[in-house]
Amino acid sequence: MIPPNHLEVGVRIRIGQHYGTIRYIGEVANTEGEWVGVEWDDPQRGKHSGIVNGVEYFQTSAENSGSMIRPEKIPSFWTLLEAIHDKYIVTEDTLRLDAEMMMEVQKQLHASLFEVVGMEKIGGKQSNLSHLVDVSVAYSPVNSAGDLSSFKRLRSLDVSATLIWNWKIVGQITAQIPTLEELNLSNNRLVRPTEEEISSLVTKFHNLKKLILKKCALGSWPELVRLARMWPLLESLSLEDNDLCLVTEESYEFALTQLSSLDLQNNHISGRESIHALGRLPALQELSLNANGIEEIVFPDCRHTEKTELFPKLQVLYLRENPIVNQCAAFNELDKLASLEHLTIDPDPRVSYEETVARVVGSIGGLKMFNRSAITEKLRRDSECDMWKMYAVQWAQVRTDAQQLKAFFKAHRMYPRVMERLGSPEQFLPDNRTVSNMLNLHLLNERTGETRQKKVPKRINLQTLENLIMKLFGPSEHPNPLQLSLLDRKRDVRIPLDNHGKSLDFYSVEDQDTIVF
Repeated sequence: MIPPNHLEVGVRIRIGQHYGTIRYIGEVANTEGEWVGVEWDDPQRGKHSGIVNGVEYFQTSAENSGSMIRPEKIPSFWTLLEAIHDKYIVTEDTLRLDAEMMMEVQKQLHASLFEVVGMEKIGGKQSNLSHLVDVSVAYSPVNSAGDLSSFKRLRSLDVSATLIWNWKIVGQITAQIPTLEELNLSNNRLVRPTEEEISSLVTKFHNLKKLILKKCALGSWPELVRLARMWPLLESLSLEDNDLCLVTEESYEFALTQLSSLDLQNNHISGRESIHALGRLPALQELSLNANGIEEIVFPDCRHTEKTELFPKLQVLYLRENPIVNQCAAFNELDKLASLEHLTIDPDPRVSYEETVARVVGSIGGLKMFNRSAITEKLRRDSECDMWKMYAVQWAQVRTDAQQLKAFFKAHRMYPRVMERLGSPEQFLPDNRTVSNMLNLHLLNERTGETRQKKVPKRINLQTLENLIMKLFGPSEHPNPLQLSLLDRKRDVRIPLDNHGKSLDFYSVEDQDTIVF
């Protein structure tokens, strides 16, 4: 156990609102007494990089993040036990003050609205540490464990932004609280343990199920996997804001084997290879990649009837605040995931929210929730129908070419299964036939039986048509004017064409019709 206020290289300190790490303890040339060299988390907080009057005492990662301070300037440290007592234990002085305040309020309100409970009743309940289940001492100056044997039911512990500085201290805490399942270590900078330390600490974390490591400057994914060997039964891990850029292919034989939930939001994991590497986690069911700068989602090729081997158990995926260039392509790729049921993503600002919903629901076959809303069977049918119509023309353009059709199904995995349910989309193809303004008519002289074929404009009026007939067949020997009729073969009737000022399209005359006179 580290003695109280013990200073050594690596110890974390806080002065005011500024956190730092001790990098040097000793004398400084041309001065008297002992100094403590500190590297501040804020790179602008210091005055130098560990070099004083030309002599290097320590090194910093940023140019002006180093300072020399006197040991007496460093505030006292607490044990975890002391911090819990300070926050959760009610003293007699506190109870007496609370009671006096309540009675004063009663007098002012002239009503007995508050029950002043006896000191022994409240004190007994609050001071019984064995009853505590959830404890938070965030931002307290804790840098050691203390005697934690009194905690018999503690399940969740928040020691974020404290002064805990190595995994040995964390192991001393968890080893004394066998019921502890959830631990928040966010905003702490912990020294990298040696391989021997990792091996010795494995037994200290056997009951830990959930670990939060937000803003802990972990460094790299291989280092995280190395640390994870200490948490053999871990199910949930938060690594938000750790400046992680690259996820590499690692062996998960002894680390993260049972990890089902992983939070990686606000990092820089955007590359295709990194996302594929995450897909190798054997038990992963929930993944947050919010705000990682992801522009595309691409998985290895597979037939539209098959699924990728990556993320075999992934059910929930968060992709908000990513500049995805082509959401339709991303949704098509996500259809390759075997178990995906719930997707959260920002809607495409270039289209309506309803169209975004139709695209995602119509593209990802097994989806049950989108942006926390349940997907009904009616919504799925309507969305698939919309996609069926949307890509009908593209399908028609390639349907006779086997290679092009294969590429089309690769880009639109949902289309074959939608066609299987709804059939061919030919009814939605545009009519590309050219519309002619001319009619081919059969002109029949009923008295002689003579027939001529003539192409005439649709909008020719009957008077002009009569003049044309006179030219084709010669002048009529009959003194009466011509009488024209449309022979409607479909209904086997003759329709008189008796208004000489009307055109042929007024009478719905069609191509290849017969005009009798």
